[in-house]
Amino acid sequence: MKKFILKTSIIFLFSLLLFRFTIVSLINDYEQKVAQYTTSSYLQEKKRELFEFIIENNNKDKILDSKDAKILSTYIKKILKELELNQ
Repeated sequence: MKKFILKTSIIFLFSLLLFRFTIVSLINDYEQKVAQYTTSSYLQEKKRELFEFIIENNNKDKILDSKDAKILSTYIKKILKELELNQ
């Protein structure tokens, strides 16, 4: 019985260490990435990039390809149609 408890304790300890060094470290990495992406400086940088992109495209004559324009047009028309039905 003593050997069983000892072996079980050792297996439990190794399992716990394995869990700690694999799963918990992965969770910590993802938490750090989420924290990095939600910082105000990161969001301000993305906002600045977005506005630069918008300014560049406002200076162009044609923003969308004809295929893209047709797809967006169809999508927007469907949304507008659904919104009119709900009123």
